[in-house]
Amino acid sequence: MPLTRADPASRTLAVNADKLTVRSVITTIDPDRSGDVVIPTGLKNADEFLLNPVVLWAHQRAQFPPIGVCEWIDIQPRRIVAETRFARGVPFAEDVFRLYEQGILRGWSIGFIPRKARRLPPVDPRTPPALRVEEWDLLEYSAVPIPENPGAVTVAINKGLVRDPAFLDWLRGITEPRDVLGELIDR
Repeated sequence: MPLTRADPASRTLAVNADKLTVRSVITTIDPDRSGDVVIPTGLKNADEFLLNPVVLWAHQRAQFPPIGVCEWIDIQPRRIVAETRFARGVPFAEDVFRLYEQGILRGWSIGFIPRKARRLPPVDPRTPPALRVEEWDLLEYSAVPIPENPGAVTVAINKGLVRDPAFLDWLRGITEPRDVLGELIDR
């Protein structure tokens, strides 16, 4: 079963508005929120991935078209850096690019299949043990929102940066206790 990993340490390194590219850290060796560790140098299918280097929105394979392609990846001992070229003429992809360009979105998540993994000793006996994924195949990586901070998307809507109807429909599905997003989208 494919796994996904949202990496809180991922960050944007460079943005080129002319080329519609974002260079960013898409994963690191640091434990994720579940305590799992994915070893960057354990990526075993980089050449195969680059034959069809799709970049998705939030791991959505059916609801949204790919938003771009990975131009290259640099596998380093503690992280993987990738350059994403967003699709021109696709309003949704351009909206997502603008969110990165404005610094509103910064997160990335890898979708992968583990080849070799082992359980780590639990830090807390009440929580499930984490995994150390030592070898893995990359299926895709995704631009992802930061679910703990729906206000970041609110800023984008207020600034008029989100114009694509499909993206606005997707945002309607986000639950926000005070329904701030719903009020902004339904204007």
